[in-house]
Amino acid sequence: MASWKPYIVLVVALCACKKFVEVSPPAGQSSTSQVFSGDADATAAMNGVYSLMMGSNFGFGDGAVTLYFGLSADELYNTTPSPPVDQFAQNTLNANNPLLVTNCWGDAYSYLYQVNAVLEGLSRSTGVSAPVKAQLTGEADCVRAFCYLYLTNLFGDVPYETSTDYTLNGTMPRTPRDSIYLLSIRDLLNAQNLLTPAYPTAGPLKPNKWTAAALLARFYLYESDWADADAESSKVIDSGVYHLEPDPNRIFLAYSPEAIWQMAPVVPGLNTYEGYDFIPADSNTIPAYALDTGLLNAFEPGDLRRTDWLGQSTIAAETYYYPFKYKIQSGNTHVENYTLLRLAEQYLIRAEARAEEGNLGGAAADLDSVRLRAGLPPTSATGFSGLLAAILHERRVELCFEWGHRWCDLRRSGQAGVVLSSLKPGWRDLDTLYPIPLSQLQANTSLSQNPGY
Repeated sequence: MASWKPYIVLVVALCACKKFVEVSPPAGQSSTSQVFSGDADATAAMNGVYSLMMGSNFGFGDGAVTLYFGLSADELYNTTPSPPVDQFAQNTLNANNPLLVTNCWGDAYSYLYQVNAVLEGLSRSTGVSAPVKAQLTGEADCVRAFCYLYLTNLFGDVPYETSTDYTLNGTMPRTPRDSIYLLSIRDLLNAQNLLTPAYPTAGPLKPNKWTAAALLARFYLYESDWADADAESSKVIDSGVYHLEPDPNRIFLAYSPEAIWQMAPVVPGLNTYEGYDFIPADSNTIPAYALDTGLLNAFEPGDLRRTDWLGQSTIAAETYYYPFKYKIQSGNTHVENYTLLRLAEQYLIRAEARAEEGNLGGAAADLDSVRLRAGLPPTSATGFSGLLAAILHERRVELCFEWGHRWCDLRRSGQAGVVLSSLKPGWRDLDTLYPIPLSQLQANTSLSQNPGY
């Protein structure tokens, strides 16, 4: 039980500071008007960001990206008609969709406001010790980069806000996606220099040096910067801090040896909202979201992930498969944390980078590390094209319904139209970006809408 005490303390701390993140500052007044008096105040403020990210049902930070990207791609479908959800599944989004407005755009910019408030408070404070200031600045840089990674994959060019000045943010135009990537990479390089290899908590509940490297590796992958993607993922893999959990059933437990960054639950009675919403309440309930047949058939015979990560319900002679990476539907016993980054992705990033660099042997070895854990034999793929296709296939099954990897992979590879046009009636290549919410266009006349909306 002793090993759980720091975890419980953090959960209490996160809950205790919810007031910080839930109360908006008065108009024209930044929440950083109160300069942090010391380490405790500053740490509580950053904890409040994590509390906000984990505190809402299918919010941007705790399930929305997984669900909506999964519906928009070829991973999930909703079993019960719902107009707002149907728009994601059918790629018929409109700019007034309430889930788009709140869970995709509004939540993300709420997190960014609080992150920027923390950074401003740290910059103004003389009472925070140097080590704590470095740690919290690095954490904030990681969260900000993480948010912008997904905002750009949702909407393309978006306002890049780095302050709490409402007059500035309220009139800010869209920043080009490429510029946002460069700025986010700058943030992560800064974080990597500020953070230490050791976690400030008992487990990976806050970013460390390798968290920044892992997130950098993903940015570089999305930029087709193969050398840097290889280098950053190698830092994580070679650090010796992490190893692939041999049992797929245990990968998403709290303090998994594979976890690079997790967030602790803050809502009483829940571990993760993905577990709560994806797992049916009982054996007689149809799951709200079920696997697309194409994804179900993508698992090879003997793949442990098919049996360990897919739940199954048979209702009225019809069988539904649903996401089961998180296995706790509800209950007060906390055994699972929400995983943002893990080691298997780093192996697959490095495999793809090495294949693109011509290191086919190294790429196959990294791919096989993931396959062997899944109970599969080494890859039989040969040649650059065959090996690259095998790596992308492995990403589909290893990272399925997890932070929208499939949607992002289809977009960056240019395969979204090829794959989805036959599955989605009326598919348009413009559908790879969501519309900017109409409420934002009306509030900020400097913004412009994405084509096709």
